[in-house]
Amino acid sequence: MIPNAFLEVARHVIGIMSEPFVPSVHMKASYGNHLVSNGRYLRTLVVCAAPSVTIDGDPNALYTLVMIDPDVPNPYEPTSQDFVSWIVINIPGGTSCAQGTEFLSYNAPKPDIGVHRHVFVLYKQQSRLDGIETLPSRICFKTRDFAEKHNLGYPVNLSYFNTKKEIRKRQLMA
Repeated sequence: MIPNAFLEVARHVIGIMSEPFVPSVHMKASYGNHLVSNGRYLRTLVVCAAPSVTIDGDPNALYTLVMIDPDVPNPYEPTSQDFVSWIVINIPGGTSCAQGTEFLSYNAPKPDIGVHRHVFVLYKQQSRLDGIETLPSRICFKTRDFAEKHNLGYPVNLSYFNTKKEIRKRQLMA
């Protein structure tokens, strides 16, 4: 059974309304030895460099990974949603993102207010993606529109973690 919080993230990020989201390709994301699991809190110091992401999938297929923060600038008023943090295209099945093409470089999570979700959405490509237009901005990115424009269909996996702004001792003493 898929937890309600997971389904809510899927509905919000990729627009799944009535159809249940069932992952069909295994994906594992980790920051060093910190595994990404749905709803897990990871410190911003842990997520400052791009994660390692491996996918099983069809070795004859290609995949696209999109990472977004749907809670920018404030989870209570996400007026800039979605902020796209990372896009890797043309990932061969049965490998990792390191074997794909980084279309948009990794931008580490740095929330200013509240707890932010950071969502990895994996798509199976219909064909090789080359010559994609540069994005005008990282803010107000629409994952669903990107998927439709590039004929990616429905996601084959989705995973997310949470972060929040961390106050260091030095800041508290000031």
